[in-house]
Amino acid sequence: MAKLRFIKMAGALAILLAGLLAGSPQAKAGSGTIQMEIVKAALIVGASGGKGTLTYEGVSYPLSLGGLSAGWQIALSKATLTGSVQNINSPQDIEGVYSAAGAGLAVAAGGKAAVMVNGKGVTIEVAGTQMGVDFSLNLEGLSIKLKR
Repeated sequence: MAKLRFIKMAGALAILLAGLLAGSPQAKAGSGTIQMEIVKAALIVGASGGKGTLTYEGVSYPLSLGGLSAGWQIALSKATLTGSVQNINSPQDIEGVYSAAGAGLAVAAGGKAAVMVNGKGVTIEVAGTQMGVDFSLNLEGLSIKLKR
């Protein structure tokens, strides 16, 4: 009798453990959209700043943008970019320094596109227009913060 009870308990425990292991849902990162307006000025070393909006799960969050770039460049330009945000689990994940190596040339008006990643793995893919003068071959770092 005790042996039968032990077998039943062991079987129930095995079923419970199998259910926990097989049925544990993995977290899936979300996505959103982003709009950015960035002004850049540079002579060898450059600075950029601007504003933007993250839309995540139907809510809009205002953003503050800034950054430094180094490398060969002469620039006075304004870029208006829109795109997607991937691998985001909360609005706070957007914050951080994004890296992208880039080469660009725009005189008067031209296209601009970038793919950037921060330390949390959030990826931003944007495209848009750029007005002004921007001759560059540089490595840029863009800092994004939620406006509070």
